[in-house]
Amino acid sequence: MTHAALSESARMILDSAVEFAEGSGGMLRARVMREKVGQLDARTWKQILGLGWPLVCVAEDRGGLALGLDAVAALAEGTSRMLLPEPLASNVVAAGLLSDCGDAAAALLEQLVHGERLAVPVFPATRGKTPLLLKHVPDCYPGTSLLVAKESGKRFCVRALAIDAPGVTLVSAACVDGSMLSDVNITDAAWQAAPTVGEGPLARAAWLRAHDSLLLSYAAALVGVMDEALAQTVEYMKVRQQFGSPIGAFQALQHRAASCHVDIQATRALVYEACKASDPFLRAKAAVAAKARASAAGLRVTKECVQFHGAIGFADEHHIGLYLKKAMALGARLGGEVQQRVSYARLLAAGEALA
Repeated sequence: MTHAALSESARMILDSAVEFAEGSGGMLRARVMREKVGQLDARTWKQILGLGWPLVCVAEDRGGLALGLDAVAALAEGTSRMLLPEPLASNVVAAGLLSDCGDAAAALLEQLVHGERLAVPVFPATRGKTPLLLKHVPDCYPGTSLLVAKESGKRFCVRALAIDAPGVTLVSAACVDGSMLSDVNITDAAWQAAPTVGEGPLARAAWLRAHDSLLLSYAAALVGVMDEALAQTVEYMKVRQQFGSPIGAFQALQHRAASCHVDIQATRALVYEACKASDPFLRAKAAVAAKARASAAGLRVTKECVQFHGAIGFADEHHIGLYLKKAMALGARLGGEVQQRVSYARLLAAGEALA
């Protein structure tokens, strides 16, 4: 791994994330949890809370670490190497959003960091009238509150809707990687009863930052997925014999593996460079660009890794196929390559209109 651009704190988080993902059961636990769709490993989540990871981007005056987006990305990259199944990215971003929203969100933030609730921000903001239908919401585990924003004219507010509250119903389905997506129906009464955790310009700025943070988290997670997939593949190529030689000795395969390595490093560089953007408009463009490239590269690299393994790579019993499935799921979160390119074009058009 090459991480010269990371801050010292982000590098330490990356190393601890990799160590924890390996020590908490690694791929064997990831495979077991893949069959337990919708179930949260309470013991592992308690350990995650003990490490303070949900506090990564929470303000210091609210008990957080107040680290930058590169630390959020490093956490996502490190834990994804062993396909950690817990809803870490969504809850880290939710904690940062609640922190930025101010005092109205303090109670839910306290519950989140103490493990009493989970929280998931649901993007994009809705402009429709209630009742609401939220499509393909990830990580709706028991005890989750959805952070839903509604924009009406100049009024912007974020409310917290508990998925077990009256008037909130879910229809959930398993994804190819064992994660879960839910369609959530919210009645008008449920929306009106939900507490407001943020409103006005402050909440809107926090919402946009959280959206970019989640995009970069997914992009960084894809970097971790394809980097580990390639590392495992290279080790396999050293021992798999064909015509009396390791297949890694064949120049054609070396060139393909080198192309994968370049793809990974270019994507990683874009992700962590995007984390440095401080201007909201530049950050939004950079996050969209990073997610577009990561979604495409994640599929390219993991597909190649499956091919390098030959027939065994297509067997569900082999770990390498799980990396392809994780890349498929992460690549689609908040929109894949095509959707991100469309978003980038819209951002450019908006910027030109304001110029």
